[in-house]
Amino acid sequence: MKIGFAAQNITPSWGMRRPGGMGESYSTWKHDDCWASAAVFDDGDSRVALVGVDSLSLKLSVCEEARAIIEEACGIPGDNVMFGASHTHAAGPCCNLFITDADPVYIKHMARQMATAVISADHLKQDLMLGVGIGECTGVAHHRRWILTDGRQWSHPRAMPELMDHPQGELDESVNVIGVADADGKLRGAVVNFTCHGTTGMGAGGISSDWIHAMRAGLKSQYGEDFGVVFMQGACGDITQVDNTQELDVPQSGPVVATGIGHGVAGETIKLLSRMNFHESAPVASARRMVHLTPRQPTDEQLAWAREHIDSTEVTPSWWSNEGFWARSWIELDEHNKIEPQVPCELQAISIGRTVYAANPGEFFCSLGNDIKKRSPFSNTFIAELANGCIGYVPTEDAYEGGYESSMCMSSKMEPGNGEIIVDETVELLESMDVPEDAAV
Repeated sequence: MKIGFAAQNITPSWGMRRPGGMGESYSTWKHDDCWASAAVFDDGDSRVALVGVDSLSLKLSVCEEARAIIEEACGIPGDNVMFGASHTHAAGPCCNLFITDADPVYIKHMARQMATAVISADHLKQDLMLGVGIGECTGVAHHRRWILTDGRQWSHPRAMPELMDHPQGELDESVNVIGVADADGKLRGAVVNFTCHGTTGMGAGGISSDWIHAMRAGLKSQYGEDFGVVFMQGACGDITQVDNTQELDVPQSGPVVATGIGHGVAGETIKLLSRMNFHESAPVASARRMVHLTPRQPTDEQLAWAREHIDSTEVTPSWWSNEGFWARSWIELDEHNKIEPQVPCELQAISIGRTVYAANPGEFFCSLGNDIKKRSPFSNTFIAELANGCIGYVPTEDAYEGGYESSMCMSSKMEPGNGEIIVDETVELLESMDVPEDAAV
């Protein structure tokens, strides 16, 4: 079959805001570039594209603009293109989050570069072979949320180890790789999927694709600068690099931590590629559906409190920020719900043989992703979160009793139970796809 890789630079300009934090942060220096990296797979009848984007998240409108450009330029249908954000917290102003607004000039540039990556990959297609491998990288990604001995749920409880009882939720430490090689066995590229927040601070305040940079650099140092690397983030809504069982003086961020994760994933990828069985072809397919979910609604009492405390700087530890922040967020959520009483949520699946990427636009909790994997009819199912849009955190139904990720605000606006709806709808979508049982990969 024909396969092509290409990448386009989406590094933000100096002075642009960096989303992902609750305070002001600007791009003032660069550790490494941010990229939109694409892989196109053509089985002779259909073409699909997987695109990894070094950004905190993506807007659906940006993805739709890129899809329209791609379809007009090279004929790949929009339904057949999947965009997945890496969730680096050190990239450009791609979204409205906390006090950071999307930069209209930057997101227009993003859409065009994302499209150009796919168009270029399609143009560069060659007759290549592909294979799939699943390995494991342990000890680098950890539970963010814990159940305390008094029954409370807490995010990052390192400062109170005496109260830590057990982690909430599950891990997914699998390294999932689609590898590509030529007829001579030379490795030409890989699509890599792993589950860990992009919050390691690789750039220490500068622009960076976070630990994904170290992973990508490790693979290119092994196989050459022209080796294509596409990264798709797993269901990491409650999974980060922070090991809450460690003492407070043990570093949990910075270049050393980022390099450890990136090289760990790269090393496992290299091992999988070295043992991979390659096939000359595999059928490709895609499916997409839009579901509408229910947002959380602040009560009249909460809105009255918010109006009274909108200028308060008092900090409540369990709320992770000052009262004014939460007051403004509740008012904003109420106003947003009047405009959008239901939350549009695009679900997408792209299959390459018996391997499928199942995508949703949430910061998806890992247990939910694992549920999709367990129920999927495919031989290999990989989860892509923050794909084709962003609807904020999507916790499991039992994770709404405390912790940062489920504290009601614009970045956590989903009603309990919506995560389970996404799981059910995604499984139905996968079951609707007609892929031969004897297909390779």
